[in-house]
Amino acid sequence: VVKQVTWHGRGDYLATVQPQGGNAQVLIHQLSKRRTQNPFNKSKGLVQCVLFHPTRPFFFVATQRFVRVYNLLKQEMTKKLLTNAKWVSSIAVHPGGDNIIVGSYDCRLSWFDMDLSTKPYQTLRHHKKAIRQVTFHKSYPLFASASDDGTVIVCHGTVY
Repeated sequence: VVKQVTWHGRGDYLATVQPQGGNAQVLIHQLSKRRTQNPFNKSKGLVQCVLFHPTRPFFFVATQRFVRVYNLLKQEMTKKLLTNAKWVSSIAVHPGGDNIIVGSYDCRLSWFDMDLSTKPYQTLRHHKKAIRQVTFHKSYPLFASASDDGTVIVCHGTVY
């Protein structure tokens, strides 16, 4: 069962997440060569979602408690973001690429600045129930989070 599909910014690659896939939880497909590759030999936990960086060759993999950042050119892990959450639900990358927000089922939204630290720059607890989806606006300094409590909260977050 495929849980998530995400496109690379240039459109030639797409990544899929299959939680019951064992070692093949994450697959990256290249359309021009009609090729599929499994980037990970062994599982590092139950993968929740994946995302491509908008400008750099980075690949974000969110497991239950951590977000791992992989460099696709060097084929190595560059960072492990500590979310302080019990169960990550979704991630979003700012169009500039240096900021990430992580939503979790324990009502937390963690905001990371990739240049500062592997710990959250700020943690927001505005929702009463689980956060299902987070996203950045493409041109305005806004981000939004949607929750099981039936609310969508739009926040102003200026990124320099």
